[in-house]
Amino acid sequence: MDKITRRRFLAGGLGTVGAVAVGGLLVDQAWPLLAREDFIPGKPSDATLTPNAWEETPDHLVFTAIGDNGSGGRQAMAVAGQMAETYALRPYGLVCLLGDICYYGSITERFHDVFEEPMEPLIEAGVRFELSIGNHDGDLDASGSSLEEIEAELALLGTPARYYTTSHGPVDFFYLDSNEPDLLGREQLDWFDAALEASSNRWKVVCVHHPPYSSGRYGSTPGEAELLSPLLSKHAVDLVMSGHDHHYERTVPIDGTTYVVSGGGCKTTPVTPSEISVVAQSTLEFLHVTVDGDTLVAEAIRPNGSMVDRFELRAREGR
Repeated sequence: MDKITRRRFLAGGLGTVGAVAVGGLLVDQAWPLLAREDFIPGKPSDATLTPNAWEETPDHLVFTAIGDNGSGGRQAMAVAGQMAETYALRPYGLVCLLGDICYYGSITERFHDVFEEPMEPLIEAGVRFELSIGNHDGDLDASGSSLEEIEAELALLGTPARYYTTSHGPVDFFYLDSNEPDLLGREQLDWFDAALEASSNRWKVVCVHHPPYSSGRYGSTPGEAELLSPLLSKHAVDLVMSGHDHHYERTVPIDGTTYVVSGGGCKTTPVTPSEISVVAQSTLEFLHVTVDGDTLVAEAIRPNGSMVDRFELRAREGR
């Protein structure tokens, strides 16, 4: 968005608009009032980080997770800036992207503004980024244009497929695509069951954009927990991380699995703690996770460096 359009937006706001270009961004007529903070420019971090400063061994891994960070605005820059500052103190080699890394336009046209510029210090340090596709990553649906947008996004990030698994140190990660027309199709669920069965690492972590459990604006994704829970329980999955709702929330263990919503990458929406919530706050944040042997310690960190939550898990038995 150019400076003149941004000033007009901030002065008068935008209500529901037609499918028009606003400062080069295509705004759909169905969109409600856009969040002003999304369009206030922010200063990207100028940190110079030591490349490859993290340690990864068969028993040790440090990683971060962030969801819904794709505005390129001031708040996105602030969260990404704190991610760089945290790396300088406690380096990590992996960022789990929990979806919606691009709002308000094509990923090809917006990639520099919403991803490369905010994350430049981490990119330069050699940090790896792995993606679980979000619903705003190309305004996904079953259309050909959306499928093309997904393919472009996967190519830009070097993501191998719409759903896939990776291994780092003592952790196996499972990235799901919750945007299929029937949420999680039979083919994907069968693949997920087989991938979990084949996993031999101590820890199993699932990344999916839409939350199986949430007390936020969108709430628990209808039908998702029912589809996933039998597999998560069967294979003793430790942690499920998601975005979509723009808040931070950690649940009590549900059938042994802890669920975290970490959707505060660039904007916030209300959350009301429910009976499943240990912590639930409407705040900008990202998750920093250290795994040592059979212990996982996670911290949700705000842009100013303060802590929203800290929790510890022990690897589940019965693999």
